[in-house]
Formats: sequence, C-alpha cells, structure tokens
Amino acid sequence: MPTSKAPSSTSSGYRTLVLGTLTVIYTFSFVDRLVFSILQEDIKADLGLSDLQVGMVSGLAFALFYALMGLPIAWAADRYNRVNIITASLALWSVFTVACGAAGSFWQLFLARVGVGFGEAGCTPPSHSLLSDYYQPEERAGALAIYSLGIPIGALIGLVAGGWLVQTFNWQTAFLVVGLPGVFVAIIARMWLKEPKRGQLEKMPVKSMAMAEVIGELRGKTTFWWIAFASSVLSFGGYALNAWMVPHFERTFELSKIEVAISFGMAGLIPTMLGTYFGGWITDRLGRRDIRWYGWVPAIAALVMGPTFFLALQMTRIEFLLMIWLVPAFAAGVWFAPASAMVQNIVAPGMRAIAVAVSLFISNMIGLGLGPMMTGAISAHLTLPDGSNQAAALQSALSIIVWIYPIGAIFYFLAMRTLPRDWIKE
Repeated sequence: MPTSKAPSSTSSGYRTLVLGTLTVIYTFSFVDRLVFSILQEDIKADLGLSDLQVGMVSGLAFALFYALMGLPIAWAADRYNRVNIITASLALWSVFTVACGAAGSFWQLFLARVGVGFGEAGCTPPSHSLLSDYYQPEERAGALAIYSLGIPIGALIGLVAGGWLVQTFNWQTAFLVVGLPGVFVAIIARMWLKEPKRGQLEKMPVKSMAMAEVIGELRGKTTFWWIAFASSVLSFGGYALNAWMVPHFERTFELSKIEVAISFGMAGLIPTMLGTYFGGWITDRLGRRDIRWYGWVPAIAALVMGPTFFLALQMTRIEFLLMIWLVPAFAAGVWFAPASAMVQNIVAPGMRAIAVAVSLFISNMIGLGLGPMMTGAISAHLTLPDGSNQAAALQSALSIIVWIYPIGAIFYFLAMRTLPRDWIKE
C-alpha cells in the first residue's frame, strides 16, 4: 500500500499538530477503557456479577485481544500507512464501546470488551512509530510524555463523565455517550494527518522486517526484555488500582459517583498528569549526561510507589488517604515516557511498531490481563458468604497487590546494565 507524505511533515507546527492529534486519540482510548471502573458497581448489580467476573471483564477480556491483535497490526504498521491503521482502530473501538451499553449478560459484555481491546490494539504501536519519525532520539521522551498524558486525561474524563452519566441516566447511556464521539474524531484525524517518510530522522537504511526477524533481533537485546517485564509489573499494579479504587471509595467511604470522580481525579489523576510530563522532561535532560537515566528514573518512581500506595490504603479517613495518594500518583506517571522512549531508541526504524507491540503484549497480558482479575479474585476469596465485609476484603486485596512495584524497580535497574550496548547509535 503506498503511503502519502506531508510536505511540511518536519516543520515544528505540523509535528505539534501530529502530536496533539495522536494525544487526543490516545485520550479517547483511555476514556473508553477507564469509564468501566466508575460504572462497574452498577453493572455488577444489574447483571449479577461477582468481583471475579468484574475483574475478568475489566481486565482479561480487554487484554486478551488487545495483546494478541497488537502483533499483526504492528507488523502492518511497519509496512503500510500508519495513519490509516490508527484512525480505523479508533472508529472500531468506539463502536464496540457503544456495544458495551447494549450488553445484557456477562458473556455479551465480555465479548464487547474483547472488541474494544481489538480496536485499541491499533493505537499505540503505530503512534509511537509515527512520533519517532517526527522527533529526534533526544526529544522522544518529551514527545512521548505529552502523548502519554492521554492516560490520566482520558481516565479523568472517563471517571467524571461516566460518574455524571450513570448518576443522571444509567450505565448503558454512559457507554453510548463516551463511545460515539470517537467515530467523528477518527474521520477528522484521517483528513489532516499524513504519513511521513519512515525513518526520516535516522542515518540508516530502513528495512521492513518479518515478524520472525524482529523477534530474532529482539532476542539479542537483553535490555528490551528487562524493560518489557519491568513495565508489565508496573502495569499490573496500575491497572489493578485503576479498576478497583473506585469501588474501594464507594464501599469504604460510601461516596456518590460524582464524589468519587472528583476525589480520585484530583488526588490521583491530576498528579499523574504532572508526573507524566515531568518524567519525559527530566529524563531527556538527565539522559544527555548518561542514557542510563532512562531506566533509573522509572526505577526510582517504582520504589516510591509501593510503600506510599500501601500507606494510603491503610487510611480510614478519606482526607488522609487523598493527601498521601498525591505522592505515588505523581510517581505513577513518571515511568511512562522513559520506558517508551527506551524501546524506540534500542530498535531500528523498520521494527519499531512490532517492538512496541511485543512489549505491550507482555505488559498487557501480565498487567492488564491479570492485575484487575487477581485483585478481584483475592477480594472474592476474602469476602464472607454474606458479603458483609466486601469493603475490608477489597482494601486487603489492594494492599497486597501494591507490593509488586519494587519488583519492577529491580527489573529497570537490571535493564541499565545493558542499555549502553543496545542503544542505537546514529
């Protein structure tokens, strides 16, 4: 398939437009992904689901196809028009988000969430690859930090909009309202985004590689695997908290949907936005002195998150929980950009999308697939038959899960032993 190139693709104004548009698309992916957490208590009651089933729908159903389809879609993104792939994927996952609102049973909802995951698989790998053709290696952490702001911004919009919609109407309407706009954004984005010349910033030939060749190349890059497993560990904790903190607030502090959205948004998601930008900014600067800062920054953040999340979860007064939560929430945003930039900077231009997809496959099967489900399983196991201790059971489950973060820090430190060797030199 031929690709079109924008004459102004390397201009500062145009690349800012590209970055802004891709960030908006990524924001929609997290609106559609995270709105489930504010709706799940109502869905659980209406459909008669257990915590384990809720964990399966919020995590495993999405992660299964998100991870599996990411590989062939990324293979296509390393060969064909990435803009077409991104915008078609946005339209697809938006339609399936609307379909979630029509579900009347566990399996219908499960399959609709599978569809959302299928669509979202076409977002991040081609987007990272596209941005790497607009930003130099030393600028990529900063650019990917802006792109990664879609995570907390999307989550905040999903919580606030979902909370208001479910409280005013119902959870079915919430899925319809947050899903439908994505179709229109896909059409607009396709009109003004152009495909740049692949690898235009690198002084090396661009060669499209078969999947087996890419895997073979990655096998020799020890750094890549440590980064992938470190990111999967941090994703495990992050997705577990994103899926279950809203129910924890509702069960423990008996807050309304809007109160939960505002409290969790102010204390959790706004600090994460600041941490996301800070992580890219500080890493690009420290990385000019020593590229190992690309791994040391997320490692330090992971060491902060474990104990501070645990401490916050022990609080029985919400104001104390929210004050402490500011610290790990900021740290939770710090690791996104440097981890993504490392993957882009240790592989050749012709294999970037597949490398991202392989990393996301590991990260999402472990993090998104197991994080919410295992938290739900622990909570269900600790819940008494009469359900009288649901709040305490969930609090205990979350308190156990957050101690996975220091393991991620160890993996990042191990990655820095081989990063200088694997870093692509121009």
